[in-house]
Amino acid sequence: MHNTILISLLLMLLPVSVSAQFYTITRDSELMPTERQKEAYKSAGKDVTEEKKNKIMVKDTLIIEPDNQKKLEDNSRNSDRKASLKTELQKKTDDITKSENHLPELTIPNLYKEIIRNGILYPKIVLAQAILETGWFRSSVCMNKHNLFGLTNPRTGKYYEFNHWTESVRAYYTKVQYKYKGGNYLLWLEDIGYAEDPNYYQVIVEILRRL
Repeated sequence: MHNTILISLLLMLLPVSVSAQFYTITRDSELMPTERQKEAYKSAGKDVTEEKKNKIMVKDTLIIEPDNQKKLEDNSRNSDRKASLKTELQKKTDDITKSENHLPELTIPNLYKEIIRNGILYPKIVLAQAILETGWFRSSVCMNKHNLFGLTNPRTGKYYEFNHWTESVRAYYTKVQYKYKGGNYLLWLEDIGYAEDPNYYQVIVEILRRL
């Protein structure tokens, strides 16, 4: 009888003990996460962090991108302006070069104008001299050395060489006519011994009649 009562009490207390143990296990499980749960939490936290970073990067990009675009546009405009200024400067330089290199062609009218432009006296006589000295601009001294008046260096006896025939016209004044003080110009040329040919001055007169 005594044993029967003891067994009955044990059977009655057993569910309560199991229930309490189950409650304890369940509560501990909630309070103490498993390793798998820990990894899940870490992964979730990492995803949240990455998402925040992406949002920040997107936000920064949206904020910075217009500035970068403006800078790119400004740089592009500056580059276009520099290229335009360079082109204009090059064009002006080319125009100046063309203007400097646009020297007159050797013709009788141009030569006559150049003689007058240099303030040379008796321009028709000087024009006739150039025609005679160059054989109507066909001599090698004229074509190769641009020397229209047979001007020679008194120290070397060689013909002067010029870059253009207009320089030769200027040289006629600085090397010959600057000595002239007045009187008959043809006789003066003969007196200074401009040419060795005794018929030189007669030929000059014949050329003047044809001009």
